[in-house]
Amino acid sequence: MEDLKILSVTPASEVTFQFFGNSNDGDKIRESLNRLVQRRRLSEIALESTHFTFQQKPALRLQSLRLDRSNEHEVHLADEIRLYCVAQGSYDINFVWYKDNMLVNVSKAVRGIRYEDLPNDGSDVHTSILRIDKATTLDAGQYTCQAIDRGVQQCKSLYVEVKDEPDVKITPMSATVEKGSHIKLTCTAPNMYSTAIGFGWTKNRALLKLEPGSEVWEDLYPAGSILKITNAQKSAIYTCNVAHRSMSVRVELTNRTLVPTCTKERSWALEWPDTAPGSEALLECPRRFVGPKVSRLCSMKDATTPEWLMPDFSNCLYEPLVLPYDKFRSLTLGYQNTTGSQTILAFWDVLNSRELSLYPNEGDRILNILIEIERYQRTIDPSDLYRSAETLTRVINRILSEENSILSPQRLWILLQLAERNLVHWSKKLNQGSIHLALSSMVVDIQPLQAHSSDSITHSLQIPSNDHTFPDWYNDKVAIRLWKKRYRDGKANSTYKGIVVVYRNVSSFLPNAYVKELDDGTDLEYRINSHAIATTVSSFKSDKHNKVWVDLQIKQLQNYTGSWNVSCGLMDYSGSWNLDGCIVNTFPGDITTHCLCPSTGTVAVFLTARAVRVVLAKKEQTTFIVTLGCGSCLIQCTLSLLILGVYWWKHRSWLNFLKLQCCGALIGAMALFIYAIRGNLSDSNYSLVAIGLEAFLLVGMSAPISEALIIYSQLVHVRSSQHLQPTVIAVITGVPILAVLATELTHKSTGWRHESWWLIYGSGVYNIFVTCATMMFFVFMLLYMGVLHKAHALIEENVMKKETIESRTRLLHRAAVITCGIIAMEASSIFYINSTSIIFHYVFASLSSVLGFIIIIGYVASGEIGLLRPVLRKLKRRLETNSEPISEPIKVCSKIEAEMQNDATPPPPSSIMAEPYIETRGIAAGSIDMREFTTETSSSYSKSSTSIAGRYLPEIRIDRSDDINLENYSTSPRKYQEAFDTAYAKRTSQCLAESYGVTDRNTFRDFGIHQSVPSECSAKLLCSADIESRLSAMPDVTLAVKTDVEHLTAVELKAREHVNVIPDIANTTERKQPDGEEKMPEIRVTACETTTSGMLDRISHDLDYLLNRTHTKEEV
Repeated sequence: MEDLKILSVTPASEVTFQFFGNSNDGDKIRESLNRLVQRRRLSEIALESTHFTFQQKPALRLQSLRLDRSNEHEVHLADEIRLYCVAQGSYDINFVWYKDNMLVNVSKAVRGIRYEDLPNDGSDVHTSILRIDKATTLDAGQYTCQAIDRGVQQCKSLYVEVKDEPDVKITPMSATVEKGSHIKLTCTAPNMYSTAIGFGWTKNRALLKLEPGSEVWEDLYPAGSILKITNAQKSAIYTCNVAHRSMSVRVELTNRTLVPTCTKERSWALEWPDTAPGSEALLECPRRFVGPKVSRLCSMKDATTPEWLMPDFSNCLYEPLVLPYDKFRSLTLGYQNTTGSQTILAFWDVLNSRELSLYPNEGDRILNILIEIERYQRTIDPSDLYRSAETLTRVINRILSEENSILSPQRLWILLQLAERNLVHWSKKLNQGSIHLALSSMVVDIQPLQAHSSDSITHSLQIPSNDHTFPDWYNDKVAIRLWKKRYRDGKANSTYKGIVVVYRNVSSFLPNAYVKELDDGTDLEYRINSHAIATTVSSFKSDKHNKVWVDLQIKQLQNYTGSWNVSCGLMDYSGSWNLDGCIVNTFPGDITTHCLCPSTGTVAVFLTARAVRVVLAKKEQTTFIVTLGCGSCLIQCTLSLLILGVYWWKHRSWLNFLKLQCCGALIGAMALFIYAIRGNLSDSNYSLVAIGLEAFLLVGMSAPISEALIIYSQLVHVRSSQHLQPTVIAVITGVPILAVLATELTHKSTGWRHESWWLIYGSGVYNIFVTCATMMFFVFMLLYMGVLHKAHALIEENVMKKETIESRTRLLHRAAVITCGIIAMEASSIFYINSTSIIFHYVFASLSSVLGFIIIIGYVASGEIGLLRPVLRKLKRRLETNSEPISEPIKVCSKIEAEMQNDATPPPPSSIMAEPYIETRGIAAGSIDMREFTTETSSSYSKSSTSIAGRYLPEIRIDRSDDINLENYSTSPRKYQEAFDTAYAKRTSQCLAESYGVTDRNTFRDFGIHQSVPSECSAKLLCSADIESRLSAMPDVTLAVKTDVEHLTAVELKAREHVNVIPDIANTTERKQPDGEEKMPEIRVTACETTTSGMLDRISHDLDYLLNRTHTKEEV
């Protein structure tokens, strides 16, 4: 027996003891103790035999420590780790885990790590399991399991290796070369020493093919690859892939003679290579720094001058800071070897002893670590915050004392918030007394507020005080006053601590000037001109019963001229400055500004000035009015588009298409206006909205111009073609759009940016758009005047064209009104965006609404749409019934000879009788080809039989020439014969009242002769039946009539013949006479039939028939 130890003695005199001995002597020991108890006495101590209990347990023996994985000593990243520690011992056995001599404390971890003891199965074998959910590189190391049982401890250790992923690196990390140059890219994995891993290359995310003479690669020993690029022709992104990791490098090709580049230079101990504008130069971190890369952007200072921007070292960490940071990271993983306060103290020791200045934006990396430590302290160990408060304040002061240590204003705001939270934690541990800390870039004061007796409990604080010394640059005064309702919280003597921090050079980390957009559309420029002062009151919340006022007297850094105003800016929780949050008082000639703020926070004095240029005209009270006006135009144009779309689908023509184009363009423009007015557009969307508005408005203006040009081409007898009208539309619409797009492309290449979502006075976009709109308006006016002059001249030449020309003139008038409406709306929108006057808001809204009304009246309610035609027809009939006829209808009478009665054929159907004369003859009415007038105005005349008082028909002359047999050739058409109605032949005379109308056709519109048979003839007209051909260069083979009489004498036509008029196969709609040379159809009386025959006549007739048939097929 050895190591006998009394474990406990109870008040009932029960003694528990233990000792160690050989397990083979167990029976002997038990027998000896039984005899001792039976004797009932041990020296002077009496023993009770009924309470004796003897238990024999095995001694502690740590059996094993192992991983549960087959690859026992290797773990990959993010794998689960399970360590099993098995020991034999008593029920009181306890397990403790260590990793690299650091205690594994799962309560300090912020990730999934825990250990658990498996329940004992009665075999005296105990198992403890250490579980780690996701392995990291810091989990690699030596793990030790310590088993403790009854004062005896045993340990076993196991080394666990966590296999890291390949650290892929490419050299160079960025490249800018001339076109046709050669370059080598080297890819390595420094943390990999095995040749089993493979390297692969991709180009622009596609597998790179091995092309000798262009792109080839070869492997490096032990782990690497070299890519050789020969005669590079295009910029590309090359990626090196190793296992599941990769790294990319962009090879930028440039022409230095055309595009200037940032030239190579040496700065910040690094060699910066030639870099193209808009690209970043990437280098490895400098010596004694750890991190992936350093970046530096090459930017364009102006259109021709590139410049280097400040480099970014935020990815690099000073090497002496790595060790304390790794210890802190191990703490967050559950390995307790340090604390947050010890880590911050180690950082301060390194930075305080560092003679080298901080690199640009290096403070951003340190700030991230400080935020991580402070967050961990607040979450896991709040008591540790107080111990690191002063040290953290000194580290922040070190960062702020270095120029360019932080490049982002947003990151600066985060640093100031960290300093404020740190000081609040510091103040909570102060029971009494104050803190004054004067540093190089900041002065910190934490003092309790003094209580004053009054109607309400008032606390106040004055900084600076006479108890402390302040640096020379400290010239500001701060007073904090609290108004608190009496006994509201039951604490009459509440103690509050005021915190005041004056930052010396915060302005050097902020932009030189800010620009803020005001509600009236103007820009406000403001610049910081003082120290920044941060104030807060610990444990005080402001509400309607508790108020705080901060009174600051801040000295300005520089004198200002009369063009600048002074404002006090209060930084909000988003890091922006609110210039309206404080009341400012200034005195002439005094550089001290008095700011009175209703809340605590960071305050600074700003110089403000309104920008001369107006960027966005937006009034909240008139936004609804403008939206209403644009919305009204949008709805009316949409309604017009739907109606015109249905009509165009049934009656397709290019003039109707132009109406659809105009409506669609205005719909798009109004939709963009509403979107821009109602939404808060970012600067990146200005160009898209501006280009969209310009394009839609120019397309809308081009539609009336195309209408006028098509009408003018018809009046001046331009040769008709199926491609003429679409070509006109494409040219008129495309040219201004190309001008706008070319201008935008030029601006993009020069780096110019839009200042607003619409046209600003003096800008390049404004000049281009106004020029295009003005030129288009003048072109339209020239066409408008030219069409009116030509129409007037044609009406004077031929009365027959008056109705058609007047319809075209009305269409032109409506196009002119719509063009003027669009111009007025565009001008009002420009005034709206550039002027601060509310009057232009109402003008723009009104003109937009009026434009929609003009569209729906000019395009839909003009009488050309079938939906409104019945209403307009009824109104027209009522007006005609109430008015007297101007003149009597024209009546043509004819007398039929006996010879014609004998050769007459059965009466033709009524549809043949209704065939209009002009279509039957296949000729143009006047100088305008009726077949090109699709359905533009035909609906107003179709299916009507009104009289044509005051109108004159062309004289019909029928040449009864020889019977030309067209069937003499195998390819000749059949002979055309004239048929006479026998029913009409029995009557000696008859009268036909001819009414001149228009009948709808699928592909063209023509004028028909609607006939009726009155009881008598009111007029007699001697005429011949000789119809002249309109072709001057071909024989007249228009009508071939088979009759028994070769010559007819002149007769008096008392009744009109009912005749099948044979189409003029010698004429087509494509043939027109030049302007001024076309002759009016001549009506004359002949009584003879010229006998013309010959091979030339027949050949001409056949050729003309074939041409006419081909043309008809093309039209169909």
